[in-house]
Amino acid sequence: MNKESRSNTVLLVALVAAGCLVLLCLAIAIFFFFFGFSTPLTLEEQPVETTSLSEAQLEQCREVMAIRPEVELEGEYYLYTPGFLDDSLECHLQVQADGLAEVFDLSVIDPSLTTNQEVAPGRFVRLKIEKIEPGRYHIEGLWFQT
Repeated sequence: MNKESRSNTVLLVALVAAGCLVLLCLAIAIFFFFFGFSTPLTLEEQPVETTSLSEAQLEQCREVMAIRPEVELEGEYYLYTPGFLDDSLECHLQVQADGLAEVFDLSVIDPSLTTNQEVAPGRFVRLKIEKIEPGRYHIEGLWFQT
């Protein structure tokens, strides 16, 4: 093979590769023109904050703070902050009970601790409990995952 035919072959391969690249870019541009960006991919979930808690929000607080199902909850504050892998939930509640052992599932959480307690792998709860009056408690719980 002589030099001229070799350089023609290299030039032909380069032109074909460049043409394929242009076609690929054009196909991507057409795809996004017709379909656009998918909303779930570009729309971030927003935090939810309320002082009027729904039943679902109260149940979510009950679940993450390991509160017994028979305990009646009065919701004061709810803040759910979504994250890619690090969601958090803050709940402020009032409960009536003779003692904290009646409120919490002690096999999951220790209400006497004010530090982070790992309730599941990578999931933690931090409690702040105040006795308002005999038989009535104010509970602030922060649940987060890492």
